[in-house]
Amino acid sequence: MDLKRICSISFIIPAIAIFIIALIPTLKYQWPLSWDIIYHVQYAKIYSQHGFVLVNPLLNAPIGQNINYPPLFHFLIAGLGTLLKIDYFQLAKFMQPFLAMFIVLSASYVANKFYGKIAGISAGFLIISSYLISRIILPIPENLALIFLPLAVYFYYRSIDEGILKYALIAGFLFILTLLTHLVAPEVLFLVITAFTIITLILNRNISVLKNYGVFLSFFIILLVVGLISLLLLKPDFFNSILHQGLALISSGIRLNYNQPMSALAYIKNIGLLVILFAVIGGIFTLKKMERKHIFIFIWILTMFLLSNAYWFGINTVTYRVLIYLLIPLSILGGFGLSQVYYKLKDYNIFSSKSFRSLFLIGIFALSTFLGILTVEDPAIATFGSTTKFGYIQISPPSDSEIDIAKWFNENGNKSRSVLASNIYAGYFLATESGMPIHYKFENFNKSTPKSVFEKEKIGYIVYDKRLTFTSENKTIEMKLVYSLFGPLYYFNKDIHIHINEIIPDYAKVVYENSDFIICKIEYTVK
Repeated sequence: MDLKRICSISFIIPAIAIFIIALIPTLKYQWPLSWDIIYHVQYAKIYSQHGFVLVNPLLNAPIGQNINYPPLFHFLIAGLGTLLKIDYFQLAKFMQPFLAMFIVLSASYVANKFYGKIAGISAGFLIISSYLISRIILPIPENLALIFLPLAVYFYYRSIDEGILKYALIAGFLFILTLLTHLVAPEVLFLVITAFTIITLILNRNISVLKNYGVFLSFFIILLVVGLISLLLLKPDFFNSILHQGLALISSGIRLNYNQPMSALAYIKNIGLLVILFAVIGGIFTLKKMERKHIFIFIWILTMFLLSNAYWFGINTVTYRVLIYLLIPLSILGGFGLSQVYYKLKDYNIFSSKSFRSLFLIGIFALSTFLGILTVEDPAIATFGSTTKFGYIQISPPSDSEIDIAKWFNENGNKSRSVLASNIYAGYFLATESGMPIHYKFENFNKSTPKSVFEKEKIGYIVYDKRLTFTSENKTIEMKLVYSLFGPLYYFNKDIHIHINEIIPDYAKVVYENSDFIICKIEYTVK
């Protein structure tokens, strides 16, 4: 391969760098990063055992819980895990460097196409410098969707810039992939494409841009209509379920019940000083000659910035979760800014030599890589928790005690009966790892609950987390429900181990206990 060819694909270098960086936590820790992967692996196991279903039988037993999540990521885990005969959790763990690599590669490729090879490689390294790589390396559906999103934006831009509709069709196909992968990513992509279409329509006053927009959406509309008609004719019951689930899925994708805004300082800390610095420089250079591609990048950034602050308009949002969508266009603009600094150094005699300018670039890339390594070396990257008014509790990775009770249920549990768990996070892992169904509404069951209620609900076990206690002057046993960010936790005002007989019904008995959990079994005969 000649030197010119090597230079033309230099944008892959940061992708290789992030792959190696992501290997550090992948090899260092036993479990995949993130709490979310616990229920994503659960979905993958359900699909591999039951095929494509719309109800998760392991949650909200005995009814089951609607699966309001696109299935592509779960199909990928189920398919690869079954084909390679690898534990799904381990497979998810080793997906981490690959997902990070392809996200950076996608962004670098787009920057390369917009602004050239130096901008392409620079954009990739700027992403690595951001603290948000702690999110990019997570094995979650959003990161699979993030591979498709920059490419879809680029191809739609190209369809307008070159007037070739096939690129809008490619963008539409990538849009469908995001729809099948994640809840928020397709909404983000739709907003960006729509915003650019509107601005182009206003600035150019050329209604033909609507043709590109229509082609972008046509792939989705045609497949949707054909698919729904086929289901309606061939499987009407399944069609009704799909329709109901689809509406529920859309609702869950746009509905949020709380706000988590961020300060300006938090923006800088998470996105990264290098990204913001060179994005500002890139913005200054673009103002000298405002081309269509510059306008497109500005619209992309502005749309994501406004989305991250949607609470200004009365829409609840978790700003941190949106920052990853802002990071990509900022890094592309930053890559352009860094490339312009590189070229402008030619104008200064003391810095004009190619050796110095190359050393400058390598220095920025080395600093970015160093910052990326610092991010993944932080032990906090592997631990996820939830804070309530009674304190902090770790929810991922699973503790030795959680692994232990999952093993106990694997060996001794009756899967025709469900489990009540005072710690819903431990319950999620228990369901995923052992296949035991989890019953909700823990607060509806107490010492005075008749056995017939447990029989009716097919509840066979109660699992108490001994860590969930609070201080109270009340001398009698008291239980309090506390909502955390992702689910309910049930605390008791006394040591659960000492007072277990005052907590459980008389017809229940303790069958297993470890350092953190007590498993109680309820004996009855199903009629």
